[in-house]
Amino acid sequence: MTTPNDQFRDARLKIERAKHHIADLHSKVQILSVGSFHVLTVENNPQTGNDVLKIEIVQFSSSASEFALIIGDALHNLESALDHAINEVVFRPLKSYDDHTKFPFKSTRDKLVSSINGALIHRASVAVCNFIVDTVKPYDGGNSALLALNDLNNVDKHRLLLPVVHINVINGIRIKNGGHEEVFDQVISGGRRFVSHDLPGRDFKVTNKGTASILVLFDKGTVWEGKPILPTLSQVAEMVTGLVAGIEEVFFAESRRLEFIK
Repeated sequence: MTTPNDQFRDARLKIERAKHHIADLHSKVQILSVGSFHVLTVENNPQTGNDVLKIEIVQFSSSASEFALIIGDALHNLESALDHAINEVVFRPLKSYDDHTKFPFKSTRDKLVSSINGALIHRASVAVCNFIVDTVKPYDGGNSALLALNDLNNVDKHRLLLPVVHINVINGIRIKNGGHEEVFDQVISGGRRFVSHDLPGRDFKVTNKGTASILVLFDKGTVWEGKPILPTLSQVAEMVTGLVAGIEEVFFAESRRLEFIK
């Protein structure tokens, strides 16, 4: 006997694959943070007589391309999970899959209603249709995060979603001058490549270059411009998980009610 969980298994597998990609991205960012992507040098300032610590940040162009592929895969699997859920709703009562059936995204509520009313999903489950229109709200002015997911998926079909990757802060920099040691964190604002730090004296040596914290953001021109990618993707993954569970719950509640009426 097929259980409800079995029937929506494919949608959940897509979500798990998306979460795998997000975890993979997190791991690669962590690896990047311990790499040699910042160079520290000490130079003397002849005007003050004191030393200056200079920090140079290396570009992350190759990492950005790799990250873009993972981001695209995660987004694709999340939207695909919604498509799988809708196709499962259509298949159960109508006993056939339709290659054109997919989760609906529209610019207005009226267009969403019109689209659903003329689709197989309306024949399959009125309750799921109402849930999508009244609760999920995949239209402008409704669920903005869901629309952003669809928008970025469409962009990724034509070009890579290259992220902005830069060092946010370097923790635990250690410099020493004889018996005097300075330990500090250096904030790198705005993705700058060069930063200087005035030191209280001269003849300092770098004893520990510190650990960099990497910030990965959505690029300018995208709907999530400037947002941190990892927490945003994780939040969207949880949202999609909840939507699939909601569609499943509504669909089986309707099925049990109709069976009872029969």
